[in-house]
Amino acid sequence: MFCWTPSLAVGVDEIDGQHKEWFRHAAAFMDGLDHRTREDIDGLIAYLRRYTVMHFAVEESWMREFRYPQFLAHKAQHDRFLRDLEKLSAEHRTRGLEPMRVGAWLGQWMTDHVSLTDLRLAEFMTRARRAG
Repeated sequence: MFCWTPSLAVGVDEIDGQHKEWFRHAAAFMDGLDHRTREDIDGLIAYLRRYTVMHFAVEESWMREFRYPQFLAHKAQHDRFLRDLEKLSAEHRTRGLEPMRVGAWLGQWMTDHVSLTDLRLAEFMTRARRAG
Protein backbone atom coordinates (compact mmCIF):
# COMPACT_ATOMS: atom_id res chain seq x y z
CA MET A 1 0.00 0.00 0.00
CA PHE A 2 2.81 2.44 0.86
CA CYS A 3 5.53 1.41 -1.45
CA TRP A 4 7.09 4.03 -3.67
CA THR A 5 7.62 2.60 -7.13
CA PRO A 6 9.43 3.99 -10.18
CA SER A 7 6.04 4.67 -11.75
CA LEU A 8 5.66 7.48 -9.17
CA ALA A 9 8.88 9.18 -10.29
CA VAL A 10 8.35 12.77 -11.41
CA GLY A 11 11.80 13.18 -12.96
CA VAL A 12 13.30 15.64 -10.46
CA ASP A 13 15.82 13.72 -8.36
CA GLU A 14 15.37 15.69 -5.12
CA ILE A 15 11.58 15.47 -5.28
CA ASP A 16 11.70 11.76 -6.13
CA GLY A 17 14.10 11.14 -3.24
CA GLN A 18 11.84 13.00 -0.85
CA HIS A 19 8.80 11.13 -2.11
CA LYS A 20 10.54 7.80 -1.46
CA GLU A 21 11.26 8.92 2.09
CA TRP A 22 7.71 10.28 2.52
CA PHE A 23 6.24 6.92 1.53
CA ARG A 24 8.64 5.24 3.99
CA HIS A 25 7.37 7.51 6.78
CA ALA A 26 3.76 6.75 5.85
CA ALA A 27 4.48 3.01 5.83
CA ALA A 28 6.07 3.24 9.29
CA PHE A 29 3.00 5.06 10.53
CA MET A 30 0.62 2.47 9.08
CA ASP A 31 2.69 -0.47 10.33
CA GLY A 32 2.41 0.93 13.83
CA LEU A 33 -1.38 1.33 13.94
CA ASP A 34 -2.13 -2.30 14.69
CA HIS A 35 0.32 -3.05 17.45
CA ARG A 36 1.62 0.14 19.05
CA THR A 37 0.55 2.09 22.11
CA ARG A 38 -1.32 5.38 21.80
CA GLU A 39 1.85 7.24 22.69
CA ASP A 40 3.82 5.39 20.02
CA ILE A 41 1.18 6.25 17.43
CA ASP A 42 1.27 9.91 18.51
CA GLY A 43 5.00 9.82 17.84
CA LEU A 44 4.50 8.21 14.43
CA ILE A 45 1.93 10.83 13.44
CA ALA A 46 4.32 13.59 14.56
CA TYR A 47 7.16 11.94 12.63
CA LEU A 48 5.04 11.79 9.46
CA ARG A 49 3.87 15.38 9.96
CA ARG A 50 7.41 16.75 10.44
CA TYR A 51 8.65 15.12 7.26
CA THR A 52 5.57 16.22 5.33
CA VAL A 53 5.98 19.84 6.45
CA MET A 54 9.63 19.83 5.35
CA HIS A 55 8.81 18.22 2.00
CA PHE A 56 5.95 20.61 1.27
CA ALA A 57 8.19 23.58 2.16
CA VAL A 58 10.76 22.45 -0.42
CA GLU A 59 8.13 22.05 -3.12
CA GLU A 60 6.55 25.41 -2.30
CA SER A 61 9.95 27.09 -2.40
CA TRP A 62 10.50 25.72 -5.89
CA MET A 63 7.03 26.78 -6.96
CA ARG A 64 7.85 30.36 -5.92
CA GLU A 65 11.30 30.23 -7.51
CA PHE A 66 9.93 28.99 -10.83
CA ARG A 67 6.82 31.21 -10.61
CA TYR A 68 4.62 28.17 -10.94
CA PRO A 69 1.19 29.32 -12.17
CA GLN A 70 -0.63 26.60 -10.18
CA PHE A 71 1.07 27.54 -6.90
CA LEU A 72 -2.10 28.46 -5.00
CA ALA A 73 -3.99 25.32 -6.01
CA HIS A 74 -1.02 23.09 -5.25
CA LYS A 75 -0.38 24.78 -1.88
CA ALA A 76 -4.07 24.44 -1.05
CA GLN A 77 -3.71 20.66 -1.44
CA HIS A 78 -0.72 20.72 0.90
CA ASP A 79 -2.60 22.80 3.45
CA ARG A 80 -5.63 20.52 3.27
CA PHE A 81 -3.49 17.43 3.77
CA LEU A 82 -1.86 18.93 6.86
CA ARG A 83 -5.27 19.91 8.27
CA ASP A 84 -6.54 16.37 7.63
CA LEU A 85 -3.46 14.94 9.31
CA GLU A 86 -4.14 17.12 12.35
CA LYS A 87 -7.75 15.90 12.42
CA LEU A 88 -6.44 12.35 12.25
CA SER A 89 -4.20 13.05 15.22
CA ALA A 90 -7.12 14.48 17.19
CA GLU A 91 -9.28 11.48 16.26
CA HIS A 92 -6.55 9.16 17.45
CA ARG A 93 -6.40 10.92 20.82
CA THR A 94 -10.17 10.74 21.36
CA ARG A 95 -11.21 7.35 20.01
CA GLY A 96 -8.38 5.66 18.14
CA LEU A 97 -7.99 5.05 14.43
CA GLU A 98 -9.37 2.49 12.02
CA PRO A 99 -6.26 1.28 10.17
CA MET A 100 -8.09 0.26 6.98
CA ARG A 101 -9.83 3.62 6.61
CA VAL A 102 -6.69 5.60 7.43
CA GLY A 103 -4.59 3.48 5.11
CA ALA A 104 -6.99 3.86 2.21
CA TRP A 105 -7.14 7.64 2.65
CA LEU A 106 -3.40 8.12 3.11
CA GLY A 107 -2.36 5.81 0.29
CA GLN A 108 -4.85 7.28 -2.16
CA TRP A 109 -4.01 10.89 -1.30
CA MET A 110 -0.26 10.41 -1.52
CA THR A 111 -0.38 8.42 -4.74
CA ASP A 112 -2.78 10.85 -6.44
CA HIS A 113 -0.87 13.92 -5.27
CA VAL A 114 2.51 12.58 -6.42
CA SER A 115 1.34 11.07 -9.71
CA LEU A 116 -0.84 14.03 -10.74
CA THR A 117 -0.14 17.29 -8.90
CA ASP A 118 3.58 16.86 -8.26
CA LEU A 119 4.15 15.46 -11.73
CA ARG A 120 2.69 18.65 -13.26
CA LEU A 121 5.01 20.73 -11.07
CA ALA A 122 8.05 18.67 -12.06
CA GLU A 123 7.17 18.92 -15.75
CA PHE A 124 6.83 22.70 -15.43
CA MET A 125 10.19 22.95 -13.63
CA THR A 126 11.88 20.80 -16.28
CA ARG A 127 10.49 22.95 -19.11
CA ALA A 128 11.51 26.14 -17.28
CA ARG A 129 15.06 24.85 -16.75
CA ARG A 130 15.38 23.96 -20.44
CA ALA A 131 14.06 27.37 -21.50
CA GLY A 132 16.15 29.26 -18.97
